[in-house]
Amino acid sequence: MTSPAIITVLVVDDDRFVRRGVGDIFAATNDIRVVADVDDGDRVLTAVNAFRPHVVLMDLKMKRMGGLEATEHLMALAHPPRVIAMTAMDVDDLVVRAVAAGAHSFVSKDEAPETFHLSVRAVAAGNTLFSEDALRRIVASSAPAPRAVSPAMGTLTEREREVLCIMASGATTSAISKQLFLSETTVKTHITGIFGKLGVNNRVEAALNAFRAGWVT
Repeated sequence: MTSPAIITVLVVDDDRFVRRGVGDIFAATNDIRVVADVDDGDRVLTAVNAFRPHVVLMDLKMKRMGGLEATEHLMALAHPPRVIAMTAMDVDDLVVRAVAAGAHSFVSKDEAPETFHLSVRAVAAGNTLFSEDALRRIVASSAPAPRAVSPAMGTLTEREREVLCIMASGATTSAISKQLFLSETTVKTHITGIFGKLGVNNRVEAALNAFRAGWVT
């Protein structure tokens, strides 16, 4: 999947200073443009239908409708935009639930501008961008007791396991391809197989399974 020449973004946050700050972050780029912003989750569908953004930066905690519910509504569309959950990293379990609902990636609000740029470009191109440390924190805090490891993990082939563990580092398809000396088409086939066996929708969910299984330390 190739990124569009200009990646259009919708910013969703109930803090006007955050919306303005995110807009400023992308104003310095030539390939990312904020086409609109809204102040709550209940305005997301209308804005998406009006502006057709490629990517939605979604705050998870808002007054009238939270980002989790808004993401679920977007994923019900025939052609939903890609969603990046924005978090202050004090709502880690909510991030996991947002990813399960269909969010393609997540970013902490206090990340450097360059991380926002990379995250939007990554999801627009069909990848994700996250840090291993962020995933570890989410796994550690998402439940009082360790979550059960999916029995489906045992159905992965040795090659699928290799691909999954590298993917859990945030590596792109291209990076996995180079590390394992495989074509990108072959890597994509393995990723599709991983998703199907684990019953997940995206790379973050798959990576979380690898962390919970102890395959990534």
